[in-house]
Amino acid sequence: MLVLRRMMLPLALLAIAAGAWLLASRLGDLAVEPAQAAPVETLDSPIASVRRLPAIATSSLRTQRLELAVQALPQPSTPLSCYSVVVDGVVVADLRADAPLVPGYAQLFVTAHTALDVLGPDYRFETRVMAADQPGEDGVIGGNLYLVGSGDPVLMSFPFAQGFRPVLATRTSIEELADAVVAAGVTEIRTSVVGIERRYDRERGLPGWPAAVFEDGIVGPLSALQLDDGLAERAAANGGVAIPSEDPAALAAARFDDLLEDRGVSIQGLARGELDDEELPDLVPIASIQSAPLSEIIFQMLAVNDASAAEMLMKEIGVSFRQTGSTRAGAEAVQSTLRGLGIELPVAPRDGASLDPVSASSCTVLAQTAARIPDDHPTLAVAPRYDLPGVYAGAFADIEVDADLRFIGGERGEVASFVARTVDDGPQVVIASIVNRSPGTLPPDRAFHRGLVQSVDGLRLAWADYSIDD
Repeated sequence: MLVLRRMMLPLALLAIAAGAWLLASRLGDLAVEPAQAAPVETLDSPIASVRRLPAIATSSLRTQRLELAVQALPQPSTPLSCYSVVVDGVVVADLRADAPLVPGYAQLFVTAHTALDVLGPDYRFETRVMAADQPGEDGVIGGNLYLVGSGDPVLMSFPFAQGFRPVLATRTSIEELADAVVAAGVTEIRTSVVGIERRYDRERGLPGWPAAVFEDGIVGPLSALQLDDGLAERAAANGGVAIPSEDPAALAAARFDDLLEDRGVSIQGLARGELDDEELPDLVPIASIQSAPLSEIIFQMLAVNDASAAEMLMKEIGVSFRQTGSTRAGAEAVQSTLRGLGIELPVAPRDGASLDPVSASSCTVLAQTAARIPDDHPTLAVAPRYDLPGVYAGAFADIEVDADLRFIGGERGEVASFVARTVDDGPQVVIASIVNRSPGTLPPDRAFHRGLVQSVDGLRLAWADYSIDD
């Protein structure tokens, strides 16, 4: 989960910036090659000229109007940037669109689309409470009570969700799960509450992630049983530095233990996480709780740039795609999903939210992904509008766009990026842009992106006029 603080990497990330931005001088040295999309109408020049577009209209005035709309597009103030503008499947303007750049929060769009494509919008996570036997008539569980994680990225306590602005509305209530255990008649647990996280691997993060990713609370330690992002302390409650738990399953078990005791359940042993190679007895269900549908989880993820949820989803995608709860398996699913849209990625993405400072994508990949998703796909239904408060830190809330423009992106450290698409009647406009700047993005980068958003209505009007069939 994220607050505004969490939309930018901390200053500690800048210590590795020089190495990451060798990208500027050695684009050809990266292991990631620019993705190859299926053929589309493109332009020979870096910025579109109407003269290079199909001769749809015969009127030179119509041509001039579109030419002016394209020429009015703002230009970035740094060479480590790109954009691509696609109208009704035609690339009308692009600049360094195939350059491999760090995609930042725009990568969430690709992860979200893959999750919805692989798992489906109605998919729900289910966190279960189990034991070797049902409680006796006296309500006693003679052995351990097991809290079994399902990878739910929004498993949260009430205080944790309330600590964000805006408050996180989509959460799976751990308090309600404790209530369900009491309702099942449990009054005493003779041994311990044990957290089980074996659905996923135990890779808490990727080797390329800077320590600041965890210290600033941008993402918590990954676990199939990740309660409250797996954070022992949120950054906001600890002088700006988050404390990730070394054992998130044990943390979840301890907090669940406290909730049960608050409700009058007597627990004899200390809460813990499962031991390495621990053999579990045959278990029966005591209680369970389901998350909101995946569509609601993803809407919140995109609206507040929740990198932690994206990384959890990558592992769940991996379970469905490769029967392995790993980031790598999820990344392979991303490759496969984009291939279905005619977009080839020679190398799978490193993670779900572009937290690795040498991850790479391109404006072409982002724009073509958005342009080729079918109109009735659930990804478009859950993509947030450009003017919602959490989107890009609310930077575009004052802009009036007549089109129904959906938008994913924001600023984090050295990256400002977005991908946007119109979803209403009229010409379909897709804009993708990435700005990479060391040691950090500047106000001109946000102004550049504001200008691109402001261009949407003009592009649609000019294209509608240009494409009139005489």
